[in-house]
Amino acid sequence: MNILLCLSHSIEEYDQLKLLHGLGYTVASIGGYIDPAHPHTPMRPALPEIPMVQSIKDAVDSLGTMDNLGAAQARLPDAVLEWADVIIYHHYLERLYGQWDRIADWKRGDSNRRVIWRSVGQSVEYNERQAQPFRAQGLERIAYSPKERNIPGYSGDDALIRFYKDPADWYGWTGEDAVIGNITQDMPGRGEYCGLPFWLAATAGLPAKPAGPGSERLPGGIGALDYDEMRAYLRRCRAYLYTGTQPASYTLGLIEAMMTGVPVVSIGPEHMRIFPYGPELFEGHAIAT
Repeated sequence: MNILLCLSHSIEEYDQLKLLHGLGYTVASIGGYIDPAHPHTPMRPALPEIPMVQSIKDAVDSLGTMDNLGAAQARLPDAVLEWADVIIYHHYLERLYGQWDRIADWKRGDSNRRVIWRSVGQSVEYNERQAQPFRAQGLERIAYSPKERNIPGYSGDDALIRFYKDPADWYGWTGEDAVIGNITQDMPGRGEYCGLPFWLAATAGLPAKPAGPGSERLPGGIGALDYDEMRAYLRRCRAYLYTGTQPASYTLGLIEAMMTGVPVVSIGPEHMRIFPYGPELFEGHAIAT
C-alpha cells in the first residue's frame, strides 16, 4: 500500500514516516521530508532508512513555483495521484478542499482508495463546519483526542488514534538540573495561547529555565535547542510545567516530556483560553493557581 502524507510541520512528519515505514507501508511525504535522507529542516534527524519515492520528488520539483511543496499539496500532480492508495492531510485543509472534485474522481477510480483528514489539535468550530460536507462525500477523519468531540459543530470521526512517538527517542530522565522546564512555542509572542500568564505566575520566585524559540525573552530562558540538546534538556530538568497550546487538547511536547520521564505538572483546563478542556491524561488531576 502506498501512503501519501500532506502534513503541516516536520516534527509530526518525522514521527509519521517512522511509524508508517515501520509498519511496512511504502510512504512518501510532500513536505520537509520529501527526501527522508535529506530533510529541509534541522528540527528532527534525517531518515536514511526510508527510501525516497523518486516519482513523487520529480513531480513536485517539476512544478517550478516559489513553493513547490505547497503548490503540490494544493493541487496534487497527476503522477502523485496515480501512485497513491491513501492520502492523509493534516492542518491545511483548504489545500484538500480546493481540489476535492479531482480527489473524488480519484476515489471513484478504485473503491479501496481513501482520503483522510488526520486532525492534530488545531481544529476549531470553523474547521469542523467547513469539513461537514466533505465528510458526507467520503472524507474520513482520524481524531487524535476524545476531547475534540467537545468542539462545537464537531464533524465526527472514523477512528481515534493518539499521537505516536518512538520510545527509543525519549528516555533517561535524571533530573540533576534543579529547574522548572518547558519547551515553548514562542510563548512570549503567542501570550495566552501558550499559557504565558499562567507560566509567569506559577514560576515566580522559582528557578525556571524555559527553552525553545522565543524563550530567551522569558526569565531564565535559554532559546532554541537542536534535537540532541532538547532531549538532554528534558532528561536534566527536575520538573516540567505544561501550559498547553491552544486550541490543542495536548501537544507533541507534552508527550516527549512524559516519555522522557520528567515529572510533569499541567495547567488546569479552566485556565485554557479557547475551549474548556485540558489534556486527556490530566483530567481530574490538574491543579489550578
